[in-house]
Order: sequence, then C-alpha cells, then structure tokens
Amino acid sequence: MKNKLLYSIGLCLSLQLFSACKDYLEQAPLAAPATGQFFNNQTEMNAALTAVYKSAYWNTGTTPYQSIMDGWTDIALLRAPDMGEGNFDVFNANVKSIWTLAYTTIQRANTMIEGMETGKANVQAAAYNRLQAEERGLRAFAYFFLVNMYGDVPLITKPLLPAEFYTQLRSSKADVIKFMNEDLDAAAQVLDWAPADRGRMSKAVVLGIKARTAFYSKDYKTAAQVSKQIIDGAGLGLNPKFQDLFTKAGQAPNAGKEIMFEILYTDADANSITYLPLGSISRTAGGQSGRFPQQRLVDMFEAKDGKRIDESKVYDPKNPRLNRDMRLKYTVAIPGDTVTMNQVTFVYDIYKNTTSVKNADGTWSTKANADFDNAYGPSKSGVGLLHAKYTLTAENAFAARVNFILMRYAEVLLTYAESKIELNEIDASVISAINLVRKRAGQPEVEASVQNDQNKLRQLVRRERTVELAMEGFRWFDIRRWDIASVVMPQKIVGIAKDPGAGAASPDFKTTALNDLNNIPVYSDSEGARMLREIRFWYPKLNLLPVPQSERDINPKLTQNPEW
Repeated sequence: MKNKLLYSIGLCLSLQLFSACKDYLEQAPLAAPATGQFFNNQTEMNAALTAVYKSAYWNTGTTPYQSIMDGWTDIALLRAPDMGEGNFDVFNANVKSIWTLAYTTIQRANTMIEGMETGKANVQAAAYNRLQAEERGLRAFAYFFLVNMYGDVPLITKPLLPAEFYTQLRSSKADVIKFMNEDLDAAAQVLDWAPADRGRMSKAVVLGIKARTAFYSKDYKTAAQVSKQIIDGAGLGLNPKFQDLFTKAGQAPNAGKEIMFEILYTDADANSITYLPLGSISRTAGGQSGRFPQQRLVDMFEAKDGKRIDESKVYDPKNPRLNRDMRLKYTVAIPGDTVTMNQVTFVYDIYKNTTSVKNADGTWSTKANADFDNAYGPSKSGVGLLHAKYTLTAENAFAARVNFILMRYAEVLLTYAESKIELNEIDASVISAINLVRKRAGQPEVEASVQNDQNKLRQLVRRERTVELAMEGFRWFDIRRWDIASVVMPQKIVGIAKDPGAGAASPDFKTTALNDLNNIPVYSDSEGARMLREIRFWYPKLNLLPVPQSERDINPKLTQNPEW
C-alpha cells in the first residue's frame, strides 16, 4: 500500500501527463484562503496588514539589521569581517539580504493595496482608508533604504505577474522619491498623529519618513518644513531619561512619547525574541560580544563642561570615563564601569584575568574574567570597548524582548535643527531643538558664541547626531550625506590604552578643517599606546551598494552601479 501511495504522488507531480491531478492541484486550498480571495472583510485585511508589518522587521541572525549598520562605518566594528572593511563584492550576503527584505515588504504592501479592493464594500470607509495609509507608509519605509543604499532601483507599485519579474528596469532615485512622497502625503491626510496601536504607522511616522528622505537627499527645505510639522503638531516629547529608551522596562511607558516607530517583541509569543543584547554583551556576563564600538565614537562624546575633549579643561585622558556626557555611559561600556548585562552585575575590565561580580545576596566576589582572555572577547577580538546601548537590561539575553527603535523624536529635533543650519536659517527654534536634546543628557546649552556661527553649529549638531543616535543605524547614511566617507572610512581601527596606568594621549581633531568640522579624531600621537585591529579601505564605488548579482542573473535588464 505504501508503495502504491508514493507511486500515486509521483504521478500527480507529473502534471503534464495527468490532467486529473492538475485539476485537483489547481483547486483553492480549503484550510486557508488564497491571496486573491483573502481581502473580503476587515478581519482578513488586519491579518494581512500584520504580515506586512512583520516583513518590515528586517533581521539578520534574530538581530535588527539597522542595529549592525554602524559596524559598517567608522564608529563601530563587527567581530567577523564584514562590509566595513571595504572589500566586499556583488555576492555579499548583506547586499542581497537588504534588497530582498525591502522588496518583500514592498511586494506584500502592493498585494494588500490592490487586493483590498475586493472587500472594499464590506469595510467602513475610515477603517479602509487607514489600512491603506499604513500600507503606503510601510512601502515608503522600505523604499527609503533602497534609494539611499542602492541609488536607482526598480519602482514596483503593484503585484507583478510572473513574467514581469524578468523585465523590471531601474527607476531614477528622484522618481522613486517622488512616488514615495505622494504615498506619504496621502497617508498623512488619513492617519492620526498618534498610532492606532503601538508600533503602527501614524501621521507623525509617515511625515518622519518624508523628512528623513528629504534630509538624506539634501533637500533641507523640505526636511525642515516637514520636521517642523511634527514638532508643532504631533504632541511628542523626549523621555526624561535617555537610558530608559533602550531597556524593556524603560520602554514600556514610552515616557514623553519619544518612541515613534519600533520593532515590537511580545511575551505572548515564545519565538518573539531579539539577540541584539546577546550579540553585544560581555563574555563575563555570558554574552557573545560580536559587535563593538570604536574609540572614535567614545572620543566624540563631550566632556561635562560641554567642550569637545581636545578643548575641555575637565577631561583626563588617563581616566576617560570621568567627567563625560552621561550618554557615553549608556552607549559604550569602558573598563572600570560597573554594569548589569544578562542579569549579571559586574565590573567591566579587560586588563586582568579576574573581575568583581555581584552575588545574589548583594555581596561581591572575585571571579574569572572572560573579557580578558576569551579569543572572541572585547580584548582580543575588539578594541577594549563594549556596546552599552540595548545591553544594560535586566532581561535574560537569550530571550530578550527589548524593542528596537526605528524612529524617535530626538531624531526629528536634530533633523530640523541641522536642516535649518544648512539653509542658514538659524533662529531661536534651531537652538531650542538642539538644547532639548543636550539638556536631557545633562550637557550645557549651546554657547552664545556658537549660536550665530553656521560652521560652529554644523560642528555641534553633527557631533550631537553621532552620539545621540549611535547604534541606531544612521551613521552609514550620515557620512555619505556629509561627503566624508572617503575621509573617515580608510583608517586603522584603534581602541583604548594598552596600559591603563599610562593611558594614551588625546587624539587630534584639528589636523584639517574638515576633521575639525566633523569631529574626526586622528591618533597619530597615541597609536602605539592603543589597542589596534584591522586597517580599512575606501573606494568611491562604496558610496552605494551594488545591485546583488543574484538579481542581475535573474533579470539581465538590471544595470549595475558604477565600478561594481
């Protein structure tokens, strides 16, 4: 009987020989509706919308893609060689994955927008329009990454027939952005300022995408205007505590309504977890320490007096943790810091083979220090530093559910301020936006001598943007927008002092006017005293990612970016 069953299945698979099997396979499945039959009512539409949102949660190894992008820049690194070194090619897995993830979101959004027409008469107009607006926002969110990472890309606005997959051409970046803006404007007319549910598209988020897109296209007039709309109309504010933005407990109340859009994780689903903390935390705390900050990021944080460290009177290069912008403590773990990661409280140290760990009864013990001697730890694999953002959580790192923020109000404030500075339209609203972010960090307000100096304000807001948004996926785009990737990317990666007693000399930020403007430290005087890792390279073609070769193999009509 078993052999007869297998034989029958084999016959059915030979569709060209047996029309009866063909007719059977062409029937609609009974257990679940097909795509074209799915959008009959609001319940089905809501289920489809959930699938589109899920597709916008781009992961690599159960870690949000945006969280590793700083590792491809000059302020962070990944343990394994990756795109930051500058030697990847058209077959790179990340190049392929981002393209595929973005177009999956676009395909799902297109399918729903068109398919909803089937059940339009069965859904109230307001609900129907809101669902469609959310889809448009999600589609534009995906296109933002495509046009800024690949340049010209296929503009796909409806579900494709099978034959159409092989004929798509690249549309100009300008045409794609025009389409995005039409989508975002239409969505903003429908959506409320506040989302229907946490984590969903709102008027504030779709306008945030529009402002972000204009900003990275150097359309500073549009970026300023749209950011101001959000500032004036959305009723958002900053969480009083910067550190609360990056822990599960701190995120829960969303104080100040700062978190605008996020990747959500839930206790209701055992599979809804993130390995973002696990991949970054200390080996002593049981983590994998696969992603690290660079010294360059540390040195961009001001001293407590509001001065850059090369200009501060309170900065001590032998004690670089002290008298610093408080955001440093919650962004980077420096040896000597007492931290809690993966439910372990300990003194982070990379200089000796033991360290202090807090016991359950509140006492302290001396225990083996894996951060010192583990081959994959921050001493031997990194440059002595650890990420603190998203890792200083009381959660079990193997089942973490800290949400990853995709957009927050601080970004909007800094986008507005920088756009107005670039337009040389500096007024009280610009200084106010910067001061809101600085005051939350406990830093002094913008000095009077800086307030009317366009170049000094540029320098300040670029520094603010870097330290405020580190590890949130913006640096890759910012160094290209500022036209400094060719300056900051070719470098020898340095870290903390090899000898904590001797320290290492402060870097020089003023080797050139461009370095000074962009707060780029140079370590010529201290390189020998610091931990070192690889040398990185830069080529002009790296301003854009290549079109994945696998896509061009499928569709030869897709052209390639220059020099790839």
